[in-house]
Amino acid sequence: MHKLLLLAALAFKAIAAQPSVTIKNGTVHGVDLPQFNQTLFLGIPYAQPPIGNLRLRPPQSINASFGTLDATAYGPHCWSQFTTGFDDNSGFNNSEDCLTLNVIRPAGVTEKSPVPVVVWIHGGGLTTGGSGDFRYNGSWLVEASIANGKPIVFVSVNYRLASLGFLAGKALADEGSLNLGVRDQRLAFHWVQENIGKFGGDPKKAGATSVHTQIIAYAGRDDKLFNQAIAESGTNGGNFSLPTATDLQATYNGLIANTSCSSTASSSEAAQLSCLRSLPINEFRQNSVGSTDIVFDGDFINVPGTFEAYKTGKWVKVAFIVGSNTDEGRSFSPTGANTTADVKANIASSVPAQFIDPILELYPDVPSLGCPFNTGDFLLDPVQNGFFSIPGSKDKRVAAILGDISMAAGPRWLAQEVSSMVPFYKYRFNHKPYSVVFSVEDFIGHFIEVAYVFNLQNNDTDFWLTNHFTTTYLGSTAPIEDRFLGVYMSRSWASFIATGDPNNANVPSKINWPKYSEGQQNMVWQTQGSITEKDNFRQAGMQFIIDNIYKV
Repeated sequence: MHKLLLLAALAFKAIAAQPSVTIKNGTVHGVDLPQFNQTLFLGIPYAQPPIGNLRLRPPQSINASFGTLDATAYGPHCWSQFTTGFDDNSGFNNSEDCLTLNVIRPAGVTEKSPVPVVVWIHGGGLTTGGSGDFRYNGSWLVEASIANGKPIVFVSVNYRLASLGFLAGKALADEGSLNLGVRDQRLAFHWVQENIGKFGGDPKKAGATSVHTQIIAYAGRDDKLFNQAIAESGTNGGNFSLPTATDLQATYNGLIANTSCSSTASSSEAAQLSCLRSLPINEFRQNSVGSTDIVFDGDFINVPGTFEAYKTGKWVKVAFIVGSNTDEGRSFSPTGANTTADVKANIASSVPAQFIDPILELYPDVPSLGCPFNTGDFLLDPVQNGFFSIPGSKDKRVAAILGDISMAAGPRWLAQEVSSMVPFYKYRFNHKPYSVVFSVEDFIGHFIEVAYVFNLQNNDTDFWLTNHFTTTYLGSTAPIEDRFLGVYMSRSWASFIATGDPNNANVPSKINWPKYSEGQQNMVWQTQGSITEKDNFRQAGMQFIIDNIYKV
């Protein structure tokens, strides 16, 4: 679930008096962006800094005044999992003191004229990313809402990642300090409810992106934090691990054993945690390698798994946009399969042993039926999307199976399960971007729809190249068909945020995006003319996944 926004390296210049908003903790000074007729308030803390004794603890509200705050620059990203090489945090400031959020509002929106709010939670597999990423520039989404005649306020959030946000193990479980990153998100939602009215946002009309975990939190307890959800790519299938699962406990044990906290290995849990909280951040990060994740804690996560929560009604009843991209299996699948035995080995971690032979019958060894789809017998070159891999003659078969399990079948399962209860709009993104900085994108992989949803017009080519990022520029030099797709998608998303219906987008030649309950159809986003389709592609294979693999 990936899977919003940021501002390019624009020179900010305040016009007239600096815009200010007084909230519960003090006065926030923002910056006007006259190019967009918008006002930005950036890097606002929504929790106490999670450092020192607050490291590895649930986030704490700010219960004191900060007086005045200069909110004219994005806060640092939270530390990622990676300590070397390139990742989504490359090129940005990073810090342990990172629990901030950003607010972008249209000019003229005030406390007396509130408008709907969208809260963007960035993706990155809970290990990397940040709200200040240039690819999540909310200004164009807000601009799309204005074009619709239904303006919105945009909020983007940082939350703790990797071992600082999702470390598990018995000691943290006993203390109640699990799932910290999603608890950060939850506190940010509460901050929005308490404060966004001062910025001109309507807290009763809050949508949210990438929030399956929030929707099922506390077994579906409705805290009135949001009423719509957009989930791009995936549905968080499978059951949650226990915090003492072997791989998760090993990460905690390794952190103790490989740092100066090794002297506490035989001490109490309290002594171990006290030592971990006092470690220099670099020592902590360099030695906290291994598995981290959202886990069953009997509190925030009090359901066996996401699918089970939806099946048993333990979810907040919200309107949905949910979908995936045509070839996402290619983005995540291992390569180098040249025999049936290789295929079985490559899917073994995702397909229980008793289902491997049956699923191979439903996904035959025919390259023209594999992923990337609609590419005939063509096999991909070794270098794609900036990553080196050795191709195999049966890679497309592996990618089709794993892509459907991890990305395509989940949205279909969710649509079948809940679309009769809430407004539900499903999509398939089916466009190969005209250009992706740093390498060639010749399949419709993971993440590439984000630029179109945001109608991204940041032209930071030097930054992308330096940091090995992938993105698509939709500014004035982009092909007209790509630019229109960005306009159409961004206005449809903004329409859904504002009204609960994506069909109120202000674009020419639009087509009706039907609710899933009205015929089980997808909106297919593509530059050769977006269409609707019956949601029955690869019907036999995906229904087998839904009926068997998702029930294990």
